[in-house]
Amino acid sequence: MEKKNYTVVIDLGSSNVVVAVATRDEEGSLDVEAIVSKPVEGVNAGRIVNIEQAGSAIREAVTELENDFGIRITEAYAGISGEFVRCACHTDHVFTLDPQNGVNQSDVDALFDRMRNVQAPDDEVIVERIPQLYLLDDHEEVRNPVGSFCRRLSSTFNFILCDKTPLQRLDMALRRLGIRTLGIFPNVLATPEAVLSDEEKEEGVAVVDLGGGVTDVTVYYRGMVRYAASIPMGAKAINRDIRSQSIPEKHVESLKCKYGSAVADLAPEDKLIRVSGRTIRESKTILLRNLATVIESRAMDIVDFVRQEIEDSGCADKLAYGIVLTGGSAQLKDLDELFRRATGMEVRVASAETGFNEQSCERLSDPAYATAAGLLLRGMWAGPCNIIENKNRLASRQPEKSAAAPAAQPAPHPTASQPIPPYTPSRPAASTPRPPYPQTRPEPQRPEQPAPAERPAQPFPPQPGRPVQPTAPREEPAPQAPEQEKADQGEEFSYPDPTKKERNWKNIFKKTLEKINEGFNAADDEEI
Repeated sequence: MEKKNYTVVIDLGSSNVVVAVATRDEEGSLDVEAIVSKPVEGVNAGRIVNIEQAGSAIREAVTELENDFGIRITEAYAGISGEFVRCACHTDHVFTLDPQNGVNQSDVDALFDRMRNVQAPDDEVIVERIPQLYLLDDHEEVRNPVGSFCRRLSSTFNFILCDKTPLQRLDMALRRLGIRTLGIFPNVLATPEAVLSDEEKEEGVAVVDLGGGVTDVTVYYRGMVRYAASIPMGAKAINRDIRSQSIPEKHVESLKCKYGSAVADLAPEDKLIRVSGRTIRESKTILLRNLATVIESRAMDIVDFVRQEIEDSGCADKLAYGIVLTGGSAQLKDLDELFRRATGMEVRVASAETGFNEQSCERLSDPAYATAAGLLLRGMWAGPCNIIENKNRLASRQPEKSAAAPAAQPAPHPTASQPIPPYTPSRPAASTPRPPYPQTRPEPQRPEQPAPAERPAQPFPPQPGRPVQPTAPREEPAPQAPEQEKADQGEEFSYPDPTKKERNWKNIFKKTLEKINEGFNAADDEEI
C-alpha cells in the first residue's frame, strides 16, 4: 500500500480553533480527510493571552480528529492573524552586468539577494517577501525583466512582518501538546488562496476575512499581493453591543445569526422576538428592527475600517471584481448588502473552492473554514507532515497532569508536569536494629563479668546497639521502685547506673580551675 502524504493545519482564531488533515489525490487536488472545529478561550484579537485555555481548546480539537481518523499528529502548519501583522514596502535596485545583452537571471537574483538582506526591527520578524512589478530605468513596468534592456533594474517588495511574541506563544502552545510547528503562515496571505481564482487576482479584488476578533484585508492586482492589513475588530464587537441591550450572553450569538440583519431598513418593523430569561417573568421582548439597528451601527464601523484600508492600498479604483467576503462572520444576513451600499463595489460571499476536489468543497462549504483551507494549500506547497498512521499503536493524548497523582495508579516516571516529590526517609522496623550514630565521645566498653547464680529478670530487654551494663548481685530482691511502675504503664525512663559513685564537686571545680590557669600560662609563652 502506497504511503500517503498528509498535510495538517491548525487555525487558531479568537472564537474557534480549526484542525484539518488533507491528502493529495491522483489529479493533484487536495482531499480533506477530516476537519474539526472547537470553541476557544484565551485568545484576544488573534493574540494568545492565556496559554492554558488556548492549549486546552487545541488539545480537544486535535484529540477528536485523531480518534476519528486514527492517526497521531506530530507535525503541523499553523496560521496567525492580528493587528501585530502588518505590511511594509521597500524599494531597491541593481545595475545590470551587461546592458548591451539585456537583463539576465543573475541580475534578478542579485536584486533578490539585496531584499533578503533587509533586516526587520528588533521586536519583529519578516514572515514573507512578495516582489511587485519591476522597473526598467525607473520608468517602464514589466512583470518579467529577463531579456529587457536597461542599465538600472529596480523593484518594490512587500514585506509581511509580525511581532515575535505572538509567534513564540503559538509555537509554545503547540509544543506543549507534542506537535512540532513546520511553519506559521499569515492568514492574510493564506485565505485568498482558497477563495480566489487566478482571473480575480489578475483583474483586482479585495478579500475581507471577517473573524471573531480580527478582520483581515488583502488586496490583489495584476496577480500580486499589493496590500495586506489586519483590523482588530470582528463579530465579538457586535455581540457586545447586543449584550448591552440586556440580552443574556448565552442567547446573543443564536439571536444574531437567526434573526439579526446588518441593514436595519431590510428588517421588519413590527415583528417581535421573545428572549427567555432566568424565569418566565424575566423574559425580554425585542423588536427585530431595533436588533438590526444595533448590528448595523457596529458593522458599519468595520466597513469604514475596511474601506480605509482599501484606499490606503492605492488600488481602490482598480478592483474589477470588488470585494470578496469570507470567514465565519461573513454569514451574517445582509452583510454583503451593507458593504455594497457603503463601498459601491461588487460584493460576494465565498467559501473554499480553489484547489480542492468536489467532495472536499462540500466539506469546506462553510466560510468559517476558508482560512484552514488556505493553510492546507500553502502547507501542501511547503511539504508533507509527519504523522503516525497505525491506530493500534496509538496512545490517547492525555492532558497535562496535575502535581498530585491519584493514589490508585502506579507512580509514573517524573515528567515536566509532575514535580519530583521530596524524599522522606522511612522508619525502621521494630525487628531491625538501628545503626548507631557517630558519637564524639564513644562510651568505653567494659569486659563482661560472669553473671551471678541468681539474677532477677529484667523487665525490658536492652536497647539495640547499646552495651549491656553488668549488675552487681543483690542479697535480697528490692521492692518495685516508682520507675518500675512507670515502665509497667508504658512510660520511658533510664536505668540508674549502679557503678557510678558519689561525685565530689569541690574537688572537680578545683581541678578545672587549675587546668584553666595552666592553659593561660601556656598561652603567654606563645608568639602571636
